[in-house]
Amino acid sequence: MQFETRIRCRVPRSDCKEHGVKAVKVPWSEPGSRFTRLFERFVIDVLRSSSSVSAAAALLGLSWAQIHRIMQRAADRGLERRKLDTVEYVGMDEKSFGAGQSYVSMMTDLESGRVLEVMLGRDRDAADFLWESLS
Repeated sequence: MQFETRIRCRVPRSDCKEHGVKAVKVPWSEPGSRFTRLFERFVIDVLRSSSSVSAAAALLGLSWAQIHRIMQRAADRGLERRKLDTVEYVGMDEKSFGAGQSYVSMMTDLESGRVLEVMLGRDRDAADFLWESLS
């Protein structure tokens, strides 16, 4: 990660009347990303060890918006791989964040400790959303 690497490639595209513009998937990047998968993995590692998104962005020379899009793609990939059929015991809790009284409700797998779902708020609607996220 000491050198900037630029990959320039003309990705084959087609303009279908029924499905719109479609591009071939490339092995080094996600659709819509300007970064390689390896670099995005590095960004996630930096984020996990940084005190804030802003600190990671400054360290990496990226904007907050770029970091946020990388985080969103990482979360989407994780959700695609998530398997809930082995979960036997779940817990539901609330957590405050920020300086004010802002809360999220979250559901966790009590055996593995992994977070299964998060919802803004700590009311009945948030709890119902969490329960409905399970199959």
